[in-house]
Amino acid sequence: MPASTGLRTFDIAPDIAPSQAPGETRSGRTAQRRTLLQLTDPHLFADPEGQLLDVTTRRSFEAVLELALAHSPPADALVLTGDLVHDESREGYRTLRRLLDRTGLPYYCIPGNHDSRPLMDELLGPAALGPVAARELGGWNLVFLDSTEPGREGGRIGAARLAALRDAVAADPSPAVIFLHQHPIPVRSAWMDKLRVEDGDELLGICDRHPQVKALVCGHIHQEFEHRIQGCRILGTPSTCVQFAPRQADFAIDTHAPGYRELTLLADGALETRVVRLDGYPEHPSRTAGGY
Repeated sequence: MPASTGLRTFDIAPDIAPSQAPGETRSGRTAQRRTLLQLTDPHLFADPEGQLLDVTTRRSFEAVLELALAHSPPADALVLTGDLVHDESREGYRTLRRLLDRTGLPYYCIPGNHDSRPLMDELLGPAALGPVAARELGGWNLVFLDSTEPGREGGRIGAARLAALRDAVAADPSPAVIFLHQHPIPVRSAWMDKLRVEDGDELLGICDRHPQVKALVCGHIHQEFEHRIQGCRILGTPSTCVQFAPRQADFAIDTHAPGYRELTLLADGALETRVVRLDGYPEHPSRTAGGY
């Protein structure tokens, strides 16, 4: 999907653009409200029947995507926040691109700790964003941050990306949302909090110094989460496949169904959001698993 020449962009890496520039208006939308649909942690496989803890991840992703497109207001873009392909396979990324292209919507993808950044760049093309990238939508600044490091399950942003993030936020006083994979603050699950963003305090410091940042939105935790620090909301989103039980000392599976997050960006700088889940999804993950 080619990018429009009217889209403002900021990157610290060249040759990265959005999958498609959102139009000024779309049928059924007004310039006062823009809708983003966040889908995260699909963990796709090359094999269409590939499973993660007894859940067929391609099937659950397709079901969540269908729900999001039918249940939410007409969307301006899709945002995918990492762990896109579990087995780092070419076919997994090709499948993801085919499914997203069919929606006809712009989409933005950042990596998770299970992803291959080179394969993302090769097979998702301009939709693969990072290390730091900014996109404008309806007077909002959407900032996409790669919080991953090769060989690590936890996150770390590092000095170069933090500096670029400061520049991306400082360059635009518009209300902003920052998307990343790993969670920047503890979610009160001891095992998962070992895998959060190592330098999350530095990230929060940037948000504190730039009050136009309205939210940090992440994946990784496979559960719904919300916390507010000053005027900034920290939002975690369910996976499109397996869910993790909240507030657990050790790895534990939750019984909640797969879902996604809807984000509504208002012209006055307010942000509305909700999590929507599948109803009666037939597959259930193994409750006895000790990890994955």
